[in-house]
Amino acid sequence: MIQSKIHIAGVLLSAIAALAVVSGPALAGTCVAVTVKGRGPDPATATTKAAVKLTQRAASLRGKVKKSSTSCQKGPPGGFVCTTSAVVCP
Repeated sequence: MIQSKIHIAGVLLSAIAALAVVSGPALAGTCVAVTVKGRGPDPATATTKAAVKLTQRAASLRGKVKKSSTSCQKGPPGGFVCTTSAVVCP
């Protein structure tokens, strides 16, 4: 009975530790895939907003954007949603 409780606690602690490692900042020598969205009345504005968010995200990961691609689609009535996918490396 006690062994099963210790085992369950160990599994939960391992899962929490794994989530902390995955959600942490980019480690030296690793690259992270990042996707951000920008919304605006036209594709140019939406792309600019996505670029700003990408720059902020890269800074929070303490990395630099290496590769990126952007695609825009019509979003809410009268607006556009642009998605920028990038690789952020230290």
